[in-house]
Amino acid sequence: MRTNEERAGLIHKRTAEIKRERQKEKQRALDMICIAACLILIVGIGSSMPGLAAGIPGVEVHHASGAASLVGSHAALGYILMGIMSFLLGVFVTVLLYRLHRRNERKHQENSNDEL
Repeated sequence: MRTNEERAGLIHKRTAEIKRERQKEKQRALDMICIAACLILIVGIGSSMPGLAAGIPGVEVHHASGAASLVGSHAALGYILMGIMSFLLGVFVTVLLYRLHRRNERKHQENSNDEL
């Protein structure tokens, strides 16, 4: 038969486990949303680039299938647009990798805590 202190300790332990599981689920969902947002952004920018370049005055797109002609026409506005989009892509990838690194650190920390 368990004492009240043992029961309270077990209740607190189980409550902490449930909170960790919920936090893991929230974190996993947030990671998936970030990954999906990055992929949608990359695909969206890649597919809309020829259309964006066609709408800029002074920039001629010679090949409808690629954005390389945007840079090939030596238009300063095209370089600026490519630079901004490259920067945004770098930011999103950096944030994604940072979140994955933090998640791996938490997993490693939880595993070392469980072993103790």
